Amino acid sequence: MKNYYKVLLVATISHFSLALSPPPPQAQVIEEVKFEPHMVEHLIKGCPENSECNSQMGKVSEDFKQTFLKDSLIKKKEFANKYGLPFTFWTTLPKDKNTITYQSKCSFHHPQKDKFGKIVNDRQPIYEGIRFLKSTKELSNNQDILPNIMLRQGQDKPTIIPRHSIPFYTNGAAIYFQQEYRGVDFKFKIENEKVSLFTDKLQNYEIQSGACSEELLTKFKEINSQKLYQSAYCKLIYDAKAKKYFRYIFGWSC
Repeated sequence: MKNYYKVLLVATISHFSLALSPPPPQAQVIEEVKFEPHMVEHLIKGCPENSECNSQMGKVSEDFKQTFLKDSLIKKKEFANKYGLPFTFWTTLPKDKNTITYQSKCSFHHPQKDKFGKIVNDRQPIYEGIRFLKSTKELSNNQDILPNIMLRQGQDKPTIIPRHSIPFYTNGAAIYFQQEYRGVDFKFKIENEKVSLFTDKLQNYEIQSGACSEELLTKFKEINSQKLYQSAYCKLIYDAKAKKYFRYIFGWSC
């Protein structure tokens, strides 16, 4: 009889212990993702390769590509009027809902380390950014954005231009560019901060090299207070309205 009570007691304790034990973990269900051709470039359709980019920006980016590759001039103008055009700059934000960002290719835009991995220059990282713009005011009014600039001899206010760019020529206040984005070439002009699609043929004026004046170099040092550029260079850009060349200074990052 004693053995019976011992067996009953052990069985009761075992049952109570099992009741208190946490349930076994359930197997995690992994949703299968169907491979799409665009995933070779980025998981989100329309986002450029190696970029930090959300679905909203990916959609606009893909609409731009398809419109400018396949659609009529009217559709291209409608897109530019609605969304703007791809415009490059630098930013201190690694991620932003309205910006497609990349790691900067310039090594000095990142904290510098010695051969032992110790940080010797703990600067704020700078990233490359792309937005679809209708006005460069969107960049100048944002403290997290570091726009690229050019400055003309005799002027005090610099002009915001795309990153790594030199204009083909100017015509008074209008500045003309040709750019490439995701395999699509397009022309545009910046005039009084407005960015607009340019559909006529660009004039073929020679861009000439020129030495930088002391005036331009001094002003450039003031502009480069955040050490965005490593150095500067100057070009002579033709103005179709004035029918002569003007000297401009540009920053060189890497």
